[in-house]
Amino acid sequence: MKSKSYSNQDGSALICALCAILIISLIGANVLLNCTTRYNVSSKQIKGWKEALYAAEGGADIAFSEVRKLLSSPSTAFLHSGGWTTIAGPSYSNGPYSFGQNNSLSTNVTVDQLTATLSGQPQFYYRIRSQGTATLLGLPRVGMDDRIGSVIRGDSLLRKIDFKYDHFKAAYGDGDGNGKAIQAVPNPQITRRIETIAVPQFDSFTGGLRVGNAFAGPGHAGVVDSYNSKNGGYPGTSIAANPVPPTDPNYNYYIYSRQANVSVDTANFTDWGPIYGNVTTNGGNVTNSGVNISGTIDNNVPFTVPPLVIPNTGVATGFATGSGTTLDLSTLPVGTGTTPLAPAKYVYSSLSSGLTITGQKVGGSGPNQNAPIETYVTIVVGSAGSTTGDVGNITIGAGVNAKIYFTGSLNVKANGLVNSNVDGASGVYMLNADGSVSSSTDYSRAGHLQFYGISPTDGSTQSIAIAPPGSVHATVYAPSGDISLTGNVNWVGAIVGRSFTVNGNGGGNTGFHYDKEIVGDGVVTDYQIASYIEDVR
Repeated sequence: MKSKSYSNQDGSALICALCAILIISLIGANVLLNCTTRYNVSSKQIKGWKEALYAAEGGADIAFSEVRKLLSSPSTAFLHSGGWTTIAGPSYSNGPYSFGQNNSLSTNVTVDQLTATLSGQPQFYYRIRSQGTATLLGLPRVGMDDRIGSVIRGDSLLRKIDFKYDHFKAAYGDGDGNGKAIQAVPNPQITRRIETIAVPQFDSFTGGLRVGNAFAGPGHAGVVDSYNSKNGGYPGTSIAANPVPPTDPNYNYYIYSRQANVSVDTANFTDWGPIYGNVTTNGGNVTNSGVNISGTIDNNVPFTVPPLVIPNTGVATGFATGSGTTLDLSTLPVGTGTTPLAPAKYVYSSLSSGLTITGQKVGGSGPNQNAPIETYVTIVVGSAGSTTGDVGNITIGAGVNAKIYFTGSLNVKANGLVNSNVDGASGVYMLNADGSVSSSTDYSRAGHLQFYGISPTDGSTQSIAIAPPGSVHATVYAPSGDISLTGNVNWVGAIVGRSFTVNGNGGGNTGFHYDKEIVGDGVVTDYQIASYIEDVR
C-alpha cells in the first residue's frame, strides 16, 4: 500500500499561536500599565484631596488656639515672633506651616477681628480662614472618576487641581475678591479652604448668684429676687429698699421677679430667707423645707467658674497711667470712650484711697447741652502677679460705665460705692457716629459699675467685703473672691464669685436683687466655633 505524503507545515501553526499569545500579552500589558498608572494617579489625588482638608483644619485649630489666648494669656496671642503678621482691621495672618511626610502638606491661615451685637452688647468675634495644600506627586494628569449622573457625583476635580497656576488666586484673590493674580505653583497641588467663626461665650451674669465654693444667704429678713431695670422697680417700692416681689401672676412684670437663680458648685448651701428663682447645687440636699424657693431645685448640676486673667496693659494696648483720686474724662478729646468697644483705659497701682469718675458731656448750644453722655472706661488696678491692687470708695457720675479690674481686695462700706446712674438711663445720651446724640438705651444702673477680681496666680483667694450702711448697684465677677455682705446691705446687680455669705446666722435684712437687663453683659470667658463651612469654589 502506498503511504500518504505530508507537507512540512507543522511549525506554522505553532508560530501563529505564539504570535497570538504575544499580541494578547502586549494588549494586556498595555491595559495593565494604563490601569496601574491611572490607579496610582487617582489614589494619590484622592489621598491629596483628603489630606488638604486635614491641613486646612490643622491651620484653623492653630488660629483658634491664638483666639483663645486673648482670654487666657493676651500678651502672648498673635505674636510676631510666632510668625503672625498684623494687618489693619485688625487681621492676623500666618503661614505657611509645613508638615506631613517630606513636608508635602502646608497651611496658611488668616484671622479677621469683626464686631457684632450679642445679647444687646457689641462684642468681638473672629473669622478664621484656613487653606490646606497637598503636593501631588506623579504625572500631571487627572485620574479621578469623571462620571456624572443622577446619583453619581463624579470625583472629577480638574478645576480643583493646580497643575501650573493657582486657579483660586486668579479667580477670587483672597476669597473676598482682593488681590487677584496669575500665580504659578511650584508643584502640582490640591488646595482646600475652610472658614470657621469663633464667637464669644459669656459666663458672667447669666444668673443672679453663681459661686464655686459656698453660699449662705439671704438674711432672715432679706430676700433674693430679680427685676428688669428696663421696666423699673415693683409698684410702689424702690428696688433698693428691699422690696417684696409681687404675688399677683397677672402683674405685667411678675415673671421678671422670679428669675434670681442661685448656683453653687458644691454641696455647701445654706439659706434663711426666700429665694425667688431656681436653685442648683453640686451634691447638696436642698429642699423647700423651712424656706420658700419659688423655682426648681436640682442638686446635681456641676459647673465651673473660669479664672480671670489680668487684661494686657502692655505697649500699644491703649492704657495710660492713672494717678490721684479723680478721673475727669470730660477733659479728653470729644468722643473719647463713647463706645463700649473703644473705652478709655487706665492702669493704677492702687485705688485704696478711692476714685471719682466723671464722663463726657453734650457740647454745643442745643437743649441737651452739658447733659451726660454714655462714657466707657476700663481700669486695671495692680499688675500681673500682684496682690496689692486694692480698691476703696468708688464714685461714678451719670453716664459713666466703669469696668474695674483689681488684683487685691475690695473692702468698703456700701455707701462708699456711689453709682450716680439711674435705672432707665433717664437724662443720659449716646453719642452717634455722625456726632449727633440720642437718648441712651443702657438702662441698667447696676451694669454701669462692674468689678472684676483677677484670679491670683498662687491660687489664693480675694476678699470682697461690703459693710453697712447703704445699698450697692453694681456687678462683681471674681472667681477667686470670697464675697460677704453684713448688716442691712442690699446688693442690686449680679454676683459671680468663690463664695457668698451674709452676716452670721443670717441676721439682718441683707438681700440681693438680680437685674435681668444685664444678661449678656460682662466679660467674655471663652470662645467656641459657631460655624464651619468649606469654600468649594
